[in-house]
Amino acid sequence: MTEYADIVFTRHKGQGITVDTAPPRTRVALQALMDRYAYLHMPAPDVIVFADQVVYRITAYVEGALELELVEDWRPAPAVQLPLTDEQAKEIKARWKEQHGNGQVINLVEVPKVEGSGA
Repeated sequence: MTEYADIVFTRHKGQGITVDTAPPRTRVALQALMDRYAYLHMPAPDVIVFADQVVYRITAYVEGALELELVEDWRPAPAVQLPLTDEQAKEIKARWKEQHGNGQVINLVEVPKVEGSGA
């Protein structure tokens, strides 16, 4: 059985819409094509482009909904943080030490001891 999931969008004030999740297969109600606020266009009769970021091909029409299959994903690849090399770690530690000193306490703060409560 084919699994369908929703396309997830985020609307950014003054910047438009981004596609957060683009599943391999999804269903869209026909009413979505008529919604003037839906950020989509159809460059061909069997293709729908959402937010100029993902391209779906229409594969079927079932009970008032179009079944779609992801064809292209134009979103930028997520940034991946690779582990630091030993050299990079040493450089970061050296810069931190240079900016923040040698780890010695500059101002010693003494906290007065409170002996018993006089209440």
